[in-house]
Amino acid sequence: MVSSSSSPTVSSRARILLSLLKTNPFRKLETDDLNANPPTFSVFCGGTELYSFPASQSDATERVQENVRHFIGNYISVFVVIFLISLYKQPIAFLTLLASFPVKDYLDHLITKRGLDQTYPFIRRLLLFISKAGW
Repeated sequence: MVSSSSSPTVSSRARILLSLLKTNPFRKLETDDLNANPPTFSVFCGGTELYSFPASQSDATERVQENVRHFIGNYISVFVVIFLISLYKQPIAFLTLLASFPVKDYLDHLITKRGLDQTYPFIRRLLLFISKAGW
């Protein structure tokens, strides 16, 4: 008979992975980490033989935070490349986003100038909500 403590079960591994959803990966990040030179991409995308499944939830949390701290430059580079590719593939979406900023500012100015923000405070709150929602 095999003891459950000798080998991790699927449910224990799932519990460890689900615990990472509550983790703040940027908690240990400092400004010096952002200024440091990032490791090469061969280290960032290194072989999987170096990896092992974390033994506990605290170990998983610690490893995620250290990984982000160590590879933050690489993650930023990957994000910028994906962002630029999406701009190349869908430039209209980006131009629409850029065009929405002056429209929002104009509407805000118009509402303030006419005093509608005092008469109808809901309009200002609605405009603020729309701008925060990504319009």
